[in-house]
Amino acid sequence: MTTYTEPYMDMLRSLIALRKYVKIFYTTDLNELISVTSIMTELKAKPGGDSVMLASGESIPVNRLVNVNGVYAPGHEDYESCLDCRI
Repeated sequence: MTTYTEPYMDMLRSLIALRKYVKIFYTTDLNELISVTSIMTELKAKPGGDSVMLASGESIPVNRLVNVNGVYAPGHEDYESCLDCRI
């Protein structure tokens, strides 16, 4: 399991506070890479781990985040080559 650093979590909290649209890449349970542009509304602690809540009501587990607003999640830097043309 990837351990998320405090600076990364602080960055997520800052983006939530700004309430601006951000580009988010994340993986599904089937390891599909999904992208969405949305406003992050809150960081919610759940039994399985923290999740980012979107304005649409969607919930994305923090451990599934790959890239948020151009910043790679710790341990997901290897996605850089496949996202270069999509960001």
